[in-house]
Amino acid sequence: MFPQSLRLKNSLMFQKAFRFGKPFFFGNVGCRVLFHAGTGRKIGFISAKKMFHLAVERNRARRLLAEALSPLLSLFPEDVYIVVFFRSRPENMELSRVKSDMDGLVKAINAQEKQKRTL
Repeated sequence: MFPQSLRLKNSLMFQKAFRFGKPFFFGNVGCRVLFHAGTGRKIGFISAKKMFHLAVERNRARRLLAEALSPLLSLFPEDVYIVVFFRSRPENMELSRVKSDMDGLVKAINAQEKQKRTL
């Protein structure tokens, strides 16, 4: 479980990150990252009702994303909003596969942040 201080708290924060954030995709996992959000590192998870019809499936998908992302929290840049989601319904939700996709996402986000700093 993520600490309260790292969670996107309300729908306005989710909307802001999802509307204005830069999209990143790796494997079956995608995210929207809003750099320089102003309130520190905040992370949220979305699972679509069209993709996961039952609430238990949506909750399981969000928990799986959170569990895969928790060891990588220190690698994200400071001062960002991040919304993480599945691009398509996974055939079998395996933690190892989701973790490898998250590693790729973190590398892509950090590469983008380093590129912005050099400009």
